[in-house]
Order: sequence, then structure tokens, then C-alpha cells
Amino acid sequence: LPGVVDNIFNSNALWVRLAERERILIDGGDKIRQAIVYDKLNSGWYSGLDTFDTSRKLTKVPMLFEWKQMWCNISVDGLTMLQNAGASKIIDLVETEMDTARLTATDLLGTGLQGDGTGSVTSTKAIDGLLRAIDDNTNYSTYGGLSRSGGDAIATAIQGIYDATGGAITLPDVNTLMGRCTIQPERPDLISTTQTLWNKLWDRVQPQQRYPVGPGFDALAKIGFDVININGAAVIVDSHIASGYGFGLNTKYIKLIMHRERDFHFTGFKTPINQDAVVGQILWAGNLVVSSPRMHFQWRGKT
Repeated sequence: LPGVVDNIFNSNALWVRLAERERILIDGGDKIRQAIVYDKLNSGWYSGLDTFDTSRKLTKVPMLFEWKQMWCNISVDGLTMLQNAGASKIIDLVETEMDTARLTATDLLGTGLQGDGTGSVTSTKAIDGLLRAIDDNTNYSTYGGLSRSGGDAIATAIQGIYDATGGAITLPDVNTLMGRCTIQPERPDLISTTQTLWNKLWDRVQPQQRYPVGPGFDALAKIGFDVININGAAVIVDSHIASGYGFGLNTKYIKLIMHRERDFHFTGFKTPINQDAVVGQILWAGNLVVSSPRMHFQWRGKT
């Protein structure tokens, strides 16, 4: 199973980046909690015997996320096991089933990542995907249990950079969006989009940007992702992204949080009491948490 899990993570560029940093495993809790900083502490310049403002100032508030659960079933009937009798054949059979499970889980997680987890695009049982996380109150009024409306500091802190103006994609457009969510030295390091838009960007960048090497690019290229470089960000294709969409991500502020007991846990094969078969499941529980939505951007309607 560890090989299956590695292949699942290697199927998605964002998973690769998160796995490079560290998968966050926690033991439980009613909800997943992530603090977000929305204001600064009292500070300022002083001279001589000036007094300081020592009053307590609230600067952070917790976002709360539900646990989301995924399952993938593996069933093998008795006749198939008989037809594949012998240790080596059984091993081959199990490996084939596990490989199919990997492809299934990869597709399910990839779809969840690009969804919303609200029932509008993907099921309410799916992870809270990038559509919901990177929004400015246009489509999703809450994130992590906090409201994006009201115009206060908290609402502003959980608003992502959202652009739905559409039109032909240009490098100045991408540069502008990156600038809007850059707080030096923090800036997006991964841009994911469709094959069509990736091709358009590939046509527009300089030749030396088409085959980037070095930290942040080598790991993606090594496992088969075609990467181009725009302002230091790796631009890749994600087949689960809807037509015309794209995401600019600062992966330092994204966490894949998983329950320690459901980190792609395999239940083992069980024999049903009323069937000639063996059945097992791969189970996962967690959620995707964008800890600072304002550090990311989303575009829609690009051609």
C-alpha cells in the first residue's frame, strides 16, 4: 500500500508540493482547526518617556473545517481467485486491483481538489476545494466557518484574489494577478490550469522559460509534469480543472490535513458471510485547508 499512496500523491502537482513540505497528520478532534492572522499587534515609534499601548489586541481567529471522508472498494470474487490460484498469480491479481484503486482514488481526490465541497460543484461530503477557498465573496460567502462579507479585517483576510473578466489569456494578466497576491517575499509558486490555456502560455513565454530546472521544478519534471516558468512559479496542467479556469497557489499556505488513523488506511480483505469473495477498502479522512486565501488567485473565463 505505501507504493499506492506514493503514486496517488505523485499524480497531482499540488499533492507533490504538499508532500515535499509535509503531510499534516493529527489524532482527531470534532473539527479541523486552523488559525488565521487578520490584524497586526500594537506597535509604533517612540521617544524618551512615551507610553506604550499595552492593551491586548486580537489578531487571529480559528477557521473550522469538517472532517471529509473518502473510501475506495476492492472486491475479488471467488472464481477469479480460483482462476488465479498460486502465490505468484494471487500477488499479481492483488497488485492489479491496487493499481485500479490508485487510479480511482487519484481521480476522486483530484476532482475534490478542484471543487468546492458545498454541493454546488462537488458533494458536501467532498473536501473543501480550491473553488471555495480562493474566492472574494462572489460565489462563496463563507470559508472555514467565517464570513467573507461585512468588510471587516477578518472578512478581508479570508478573501482570495478572484478574476472573472475572461478574455484571451496574456502574460500581463498573469503577472497582475501574481502581484495582487504577493506580499514580499511571499508569492505564488504553482499555477495550475487546463491544457488549452497552458498551451497558450507556452506560446507566449521565452524559450528559456519552457524547460526550467532547479528547486521547485525538478521534482515535478522528474515524475512527468511538463512545467513552464512564469515569475518563478511552476505552471502545470491539471486535467480536473474546468475549461477557462486557473489557480495561482502559494503552497506554503496550503495544508493537506489527514487523520492519523485514516491516512489511506487499508482495512484488509474480509470474507462476507453470504458471498464467495473477499472485500477490502482504502479509507481516507481529512481536508484541504488554505490558511491564507489572500495569498492565492483564481481566474475564470480565459481563452
